Amino acid sequence: MRVQRVVTNETCNQNCWFCNARRPVEDARFVARAAVRRRISDALDTDTREIVLTGGEPTLRSDLPDLVRQAAGGSARVVLETNAARLDERRARDLAAAGLATARIQLTAWGDAADAISREPGAFAAAVRGLRALAGAGVAIEVTTPIVRRNLDLVAAMPRQIVAGELPVATLVLVVPATAPDASERASLAAIARAITAVTEEARRVGLPLRLDPTTYVPPCVFEKPERVAHLFALNRGNAIRPSYARVPECADCLVEDRCPGMPHGFLRHGDLPRVRPVVEPRLGRRLTVASTVEEQVARELVSRDDFRGGDVPAPEVTVRVNFRCNQACEFCFVSTHLPSAPEAAVRTAIETAARERAVVVLSGGEPTLNPRLVEYVRLANDLGAASVELQTNATRLAHADLAATLAEAGLGGAMISLHGSTAAISDAVTGAPGTFAATVRGIDALVRTPVRVRLNFVFCQENREDFPRMVDLVAERWPAAGIVFSFVGSHTDVVPRSTALIPRFRDVMPSLVAGLARARAAGLAVSGFESMCGLPRCVVPEAERAAFSHVGLPAGAGEGEFVKAEACGGCAETHRCFGVRRGYAELYGTGELQPIAAGERSRRAPAVA
Repeated sequence: MRVQRVVTNETCNQNCWFCNARRPVEDARFVARAAVRRRISDALDTDTREIVLTGGEPTLRSDLPDLVRQAAGGSARVVLETNAARLDERRARDLAAAGLATARIQLTAWGDAADAISREPGAFAAAVRGLRALAGAGVAIEVTTPIVRRNLDLVAAMPRQIVAGELPVATLVLVVPATAPDASERASLAAIARAITAVTEEARRVGLPLRLDPTTYVPPCVFEKPERVAHLFALNRGNAIRPSYARVPECADCLVEDRCPGMPHGFLRHGDLPRVRPVVEPRLGRRLTVASTVEEQVARELVSRDDFRGGDVPAPEVTVRVNFRCNQACEFCFVSTHLPSAPEAAVRTAIETAARERAVVVLSGGEPTLNPRLVEYVRLANDLGAASVELQTNATRLAHADLAATLAEAGLGGAMISLHGSTAAISDAVTGAPGTFAATVRGIDALVRTPVRVRLNFVFCQENREDFPRMVDLVAERWPAAGIVFSFVGSHTDVVPRSTALIPRFRDVMPSLVAGLARARAAGLAVSGFESMCGLPRCVVPEAERAAFSHVGLPAGAGEGEFVKAEACGGCAETHRCFGVRRGYAELYGTGELQPIAAGERSRRAPAVA
């Protein structure tokens, strides 16, 4: 058991309409100090990574700091679920000193609307005071918002209100109650799905991290467009069986049936099922799942290491994903954007370690500008001696609140900005996020006014494969000091579909690439990316363009498992500098386009094609 919930008491200082946990009086034996300590001890004896102290309202207990201290005595993180209304600065400091790591504070709505739901005048203002007191004491803050009938029309505004209110909230957590003392207080599953989608869109717009409460699971098949909320799910096979859940006939056709428990009994009992849409599209299925636990996958994807091969000597390059979520949805993106962010301490440790190695530190995501600590991270890496601090971004937020200038002042050395089309029609189609092309252009405009080195990354895919020359023209006209990085769509993780609808042949992009390179030379623009893992095999590029490749050899074993080489590669004089071809590409098109390059020559022949 990874998470253990320990109920400290069952009464509460509020009386929310929908709550089925509150009791009118305490059971003396259940609430006794010795009994609660025994439950905490039992939790510590298991394979527990997180102990949640919950109620009722735990802050009604005068001995709460002692209980927190006991729970914190093991290796598990201690979380407190509270309405925070009874907390002041002194009590917050006591809880933090006892070892409280995170507080999950319930806000059912904003302002007077929250008071109406809790039936406690002034409760919202008291909760905000308690929230700020806990944050001031160093406790991480999550806000939990249950979606019920009384706040269905209010929850979509919560992300914007939290950000506008400058509340120090790390994550907004949506709770889906399936039961209530009065069944009419429970919202329908269809209405809940619509509300979650609306909150998701607003959270994406304002950059507030969002997740679903794992204890009140709602299946992805109830959403009209599950792809818009896929990042909220992280299913694995351990999730397949839960008490109080049951499968419906549609589950038999679903690709995630082996890791989804089905429908909550509370909704099934009332016949409250919307149209069920089984997951039948493989890519969506992959985006909803994780290989093992969420924590293990986050840790695996937090840091990646490579060698920067743009110069004569390889330099260590460490990419740190400061979050996984993104405000775009490029189909070729290999990042697991459904994952939650890594713990703050893990992100800082990764940056500190890389900086002390004098590596090139690349801050990436998802979309890293959605992380409110980004400037702090840049300054940290720079102060600790990183060879350079780089940013990978879509730039949609760089024009907000002088973020570009602030990042430059913090020591940002370079930025690689995704721009996958020369027009809004092409770019927005590739990114799956209409309206973001204009925001990216404004962000680039803001960054080029700073000393930061700017490179614009164009990923060749079927949608944009003929647009590269026009992209070069746009850069030459609007950002002539910027460099261009070209990449070829990869299919090296399960998140990216291996489809001819997404991935073109090498030969199909070559006319556009060659024409764009010619225009870049004429305009004096630097183009790179040839030698990277997202570049192209040397032999498929015309001889005249091969001078752009690095002459630095690859380390032994580079690309193993992800890349394959053809029989022809065995006789190639450049094979020690070339990854080969991605396995996914070879599965689609074979390796007939590859040919050996003879020693002492780039190749006098045109690249062969299958």
